[in-house]
Amino acid sequence: MIIFAVTFYIVGALLLAAGIAVYKGKTVIIHYYHRKNATDHKNYGIAMGKAISAMGLSACVAATLSFFGEAFSMVGTVVFLIVMAAAMVKVYFIQKKYNGSMFTF
Repeated sequence: MIIFAVTFYIVGALLLAAGIAVYKGKTVIIHYYHRKNATDHKNYGIAMGKAISAMGLSACVAATLSFFGEAFSMVGTVVFLIVMAAAMVKVYFIQKKYNGSMFTF
């Protein structure tokens, strides 16, 4: 369980740091292809930053819960997967709103 927790803490910290940076306006972290047609970079960054931060926070919660036993580890993993799925759906709608579509050609 220690390897799981450390891995999830590292992933969570990286995602949380990236989310905070994007939230504060560093949208250059997001690949140019995904932001090139964004109509409002400030609000795009805020919305994407929140979604990315949610992913990172859920990984940290899952890592913390893993220290309390296998049952809590399973709950943490389920919470992580649910939040990740919800955040990915949120990212899709953010892309659609500010960039016109998920994929631009």
